[in-house]
Formats: sequence, C-alpha cells, structure tokens
Amino acid sequence: MEFPDLGERCSIQDCKQLNFLPFVCNHCHNIFCKEHFHIATHKCTGIQDNVASTKPKISSYVCFDESCKETSPIEMLCVKCQKHFCLQHRYHGCLEYSNEEKTTKLKKWQIPKKQFAEAKAIVDQEITDTLNKSKNTALANKIRLMRIKGSAVGHKNVPMNERCYFLVYPSTKISNTNIGPSKGASRLQLFHHATGALICNEMDTLLTKLLGNSELVDGQSVILEYSDGMSVDTSLYK
Repeated sequence: MEFPDLGERCSIQDCKQLNFLPFVCNHCHNIFCKEHFHIATHKCTGIQDNVASTKPKISSYVCFDESCKETSPIEMLCVKCQKHFCLQHRYHGCLEYSNEEKTTKLKKWQIPKKQFAEAKAIVDQEITDTLNKSKNTALANKIRLMRIKGSAVGHKNVPMNERCYFLVYPSTKISNTNIGPSKGASRLQLFHHATGALICNEMDTLLTKLLGNSELVDGQSVILEYSDGMSVDTSLYK
C-alpha cells in the first residue's frame, strides 16, 4: 500500500526518491535521500554562499581631486571639508586663509607685538634714566669732593692715599659747640644729607667698614644729629 502524503522526495531532479526519513542539508537546507545528502554528491551551493559571505568587503576611496583617480583602502578626510584626499592632494587649499582672514589675524597678532614694543620702550627709557642719574651722581660726587678738598680741615700727617673727605652738617639741637645736646635729645647718629636716611647709630663704627659696605662714599655729605628716628628732615641742614 502506498502513502502519497508521507515522506519527502530528494531534491535532485534525476532522483526524486521518496524518503520517509529525509535528510536536510545544514548548508543549503534542501531535502535529500541517503545517497545524495553529502555536500559533494548534491554539489551544495550553500557552502559557496557561506564562503562568499565570510570574505571581507574592501572599501575603496577615490581622491576627491578631479584630476586624480588614485584610490585608497583607508579614508583620509580633510578636517575642514570632510572630503577624502590622497597623500599627494592632502594640501588642497581648504585650510588656507582668505585675504580677509589673513588681515584679521595679522591685526590680532600685532596687538601684543605693539604692547611688547611699548613696554620695552618704557623699560629702555627707565634704564637710560637710571644710567644717566648714576653718571650724574658720580660726576656730582667728584665735583663735591674737589670742593671739599679745597677747604678741608684735618691732620696733615695722614697720607694722601689714605684720606677721606666728608662735608659734615652738625646737629641743630646744639646751640653752642662748647656744651652738649639740648635737654631730652637722644644719642648721636649719622645720616645721609641727600636722603635723610640713617647711616649708622653706633658712633664707634669704623669708617673703613662703612666705606667698605658702600654706606659711605668719599666726598659725601653727612649729618650728625641727636635723634631716635630712622631719618631726619634734610631741609633743616643747609
């Protein structure tokens, strides 16, 4: 007895054998008999499709320059226009500044340059003024020293190369040279006549020490005054 509704027939056109236990190919998913279920006997197309699908797809990028047809498997996009260019045309003018942009950036760059030039000019002028002042001070000291030498009073037995000259302004708090300081005056101190600043408050300090420390200069004008302060009013000593 035949059962036409049972089983499946082999997919091979020359076979078409009815199978109650058919074989299904795992690759092409077709039905085969026991003689044709091997992939070699039915020339399975599923294997070829799987192999083709596993092959990597290689993209090819064409240079955007109209005169260039060079391709590359790696996309190299311009950071500005976001278009692909080959190595030869990667500098395609997209990043170049327009004349207006160049003018704007040039003006912006010139601002700190101008500020630097102005600051440098001020510093240079200050240095020049300081040097001139120093030269004038040195010249004034030489002239003052020459004047003091002409009227200086001191021991004649001191060798010329060991002599130092000072123009000394006495204390305003002593009314008579034969008496001491006025009542309430402090100890005697030495001050600069030019600035009124204190030079020394210990009168037993050697002059060689003050000269060595450049606290005193040969030919300098000084003030001897009884004071507790760190400076005196120079307008009182003329």
